[in-house]
Amino acid sequence: MDVDSRLGRGATGPEVADVQRRLLRLRSDDVAVTGTFDDATERAVRQFQRTRGLPADGAVTGETWLALVEAGYSLGDRLLLRTRVPQRGDDVVELQLRLNQLGFDAGNEDGIFGRATQAAVEEFQRNTGLAVDGRVGPATVQQLRRLRRDHQRVGAGVRARERERLREWIGQALTSRRLLIDPAHGPDDPGPIGPSGVVAADVTWAIASQLAARVNAVGASALLSRGPRTSPSGSDRARLANELDVDAVVSISANALPNPAARGAATYYFGTRQFASESGQRLAAALLDELVAHGWVPDCRVHPMTWAILRETRMTAVVVEPGFLTSPQDEQRLVDPAAQATITEALLMGISRFFVAPLPVTVGG
Repeated sequence: MDVDSRLGRGATGPEVADVQRRLLRLRSDDVAVTGTFDDATERAVRQFQRTRGLPADGAVTGETWLALVEAGYSLGDRLLLRTRVPQRGDDVVELQLRLNQLGFDAGNEDGIFGRATQAAVEEFQRNTGLAVDGRVGPATVQQLRRLRRDHQRVGAGVRARERERLREWIGQALTSRRLLIDPAHGPDDPGPIGPSGVVAADVTWAIASQLAARVNAVGASALLSRGPRTSPSGSDRARLANELDVDAVVSISANALPNPAARGAATYYFGTRQFASESGQRLAAALLDELVAHGWVPDCRVHPMTWAILRETRMTAVVVEPGFLTSPQDEQRLVDPAAQATITEALLMGISRFFVAPLPVTVGG
């Protein structure tokens, strides 16, 4: 399936049958391989999306398709190694989880075989008398399974590394930080469209560019992930953040649902069933607190998700959705310059709060 295509209810053909076969292998027992995207297929896709931290819209687009492919791998199915285009899959997640449980810091359990995972594999091989080549073949898998520690859900090294970075930020002014502000969507990927024709890409650009200007005005450094006429993919934006080595990424998006009554603000951080970014969760919470305090209600809470901008970045990253573009009331506010100014001020205050106190204060130090 082409990652730029979309399969939804009523679609037919071999690509639909491929999706159904993959769902069946994942134990979606009510799905039949008919080649027609029916109600049962849509329900199974929604359930799969919920378990993977993706928007549960029931349609198969790029990120859902890639997640279906990745879900088909178990540790031992293939040789794992670091390649120019990183290997991805649930087998990599299991590898990272096992290494972290054993005290070998494989980094975030994001399912991407990168530099940290390779280094952890090599250290594990060195400590267990295996040939040190950074490749995960049958011998390495066997040794990992022999030494498994299921009682440890997340390796202490991962959390310790993240907390150490947060401690370094305590009390530091925002002026010492570098941020990437990401306006979601773009001209070639306009995103949701409101009832009066407002396009998400225009809203996100307006808010993100204002936020970047405000961050720079207070003496910090903020860069934008795209221009007004470009549409980089989520992976391209994440790659830019990693290349720039910024301290945090704040992505501005807009929510959407078929029900026009849905309203409110929500924020998101990287999280899966096995792993959650503590720093992302804390920044997302600080931003949502400020949005709600500035009148962007109802409070639609903080959620873990696995979008590329969250999963593939090596630093603290969050997505902010101040409102639903599909709500007539929210749409009207999202395009109002005065209301946009309240969003940027709320986000600036939330960012400042996070960097001054990224960890909770405990009595006695």
